[in-house]
Amino acid sequence: MSEKNLFKNPEEILKISKYTSSIKNKLISFILNFEIDELNILTILGKDLSKENLEHKLNSLIDINNIFFYFLEEDNEVIGLYILSLKNKINDISFIIKKDKRNKGYGKIGLHLLIKKLSFDHPDINEYYFTISKKNIYGSLIIFGNNASLFKETDTEYILKISKINKVWIHKVSIDDLSKVMEITASAKKLLKSNGSLQWQQGYPNEETFSNDIKNGNLYGLYEDNELKGYGAYILGKDLNYVEINEGNWIFPANDKDMAIHRVAVDENSHGKNYGVKILEYGIKYAKKFDCLTVKVDTHKNNIPMQKCIKKSGFLYRGIIKILTEKLDFLRLAYEIVL
Repeated sequence: MSEKNLFKNPEEILKISKYTSSIKNKLISFILNFEIDELNILTILGKDLSKENLEHKLNSLIDINNIFFYFLEEDNEVIGLYILSLKNKINDISFIIKKDKRNKGYGKIGLHLLIKKLSFDHPDINEYYFTISKKNIYGSLIIFGNNASLFKETDTEYILKISKINKVWIHKVSIDDLSKVMEITASAKKLLKSNGSLQWQQGYPNEETFSNDIKNGNLYGLYEDNELKGYGAYILGKDLNYVEINEGNWIFPANDKDMAIHRVAVDENSHGKNYGVKILEYGIKYAKKFDCLTVKVDTHKNNIPMQKCIKKSGFLYRGIIKILTEKLDFLRLAYEIVL
């Protein structure tokens, strides 16, 4: 895997897994006693790692309840270990990347994912500190690559600081977020109704709709600090709703090289942040990966905010289509962008 691909969409390639307290004791025992058969720590972290180095990194393990282990994984292979110590209210992080994965971008992305994860696990923590040898150029570059600043300096070490990362990411929605999807959907339905639209007022979309989207890998969510703030379904292939169009024409009639974006909604507390546009623009990039000819989208004539998002994302109006599954108020404004 190249560094370019690694950085393209890291949340679909790598993941950070937290070790639960039930096995934390065992892990600590393995590391401190160098009993490495079960977890094979040396293989994970690289053969150049000494027992003394490990013990130095884990010298605050006396208070087990304030130590948290996170593993960086790729395709179910552990390639890095991150250790968060909350001893004496100092949020100190140590980390080691598997030897054959170093200098390939894993450390930087892994640390970024970790801090995103920590923002969710420990929302009260706003700053993280790293004590690192001045000789450790590789580690320093990883930390500085995540917008660290110099906090303190000794003759031999730097103490670096990273503030909490508040970033927006778009990636596949998991079944764990279905309840939040339905919460956003209920709010969107209420808003549509208040605008005099029958869109989403006839039972669609429902929990089964979104469960299928998630199962099929079609539903992508926009996350802010690990919290779902909006979503959209990216559907590849010919959409039967777009076969017939009136009062205009498609540049490319509905075909197998299309992608449609459906079921777009944003949390009511996040309106005005341009998140709808981000979801549409990400969908365009997604379609390009599959060599689609066009992306098509539709909305109700009374859904003015969605129309603005669509136009701002570069789509052009093409005409009027009918939603085949709707019995009432089934006409929609149709838009297309040629890739």
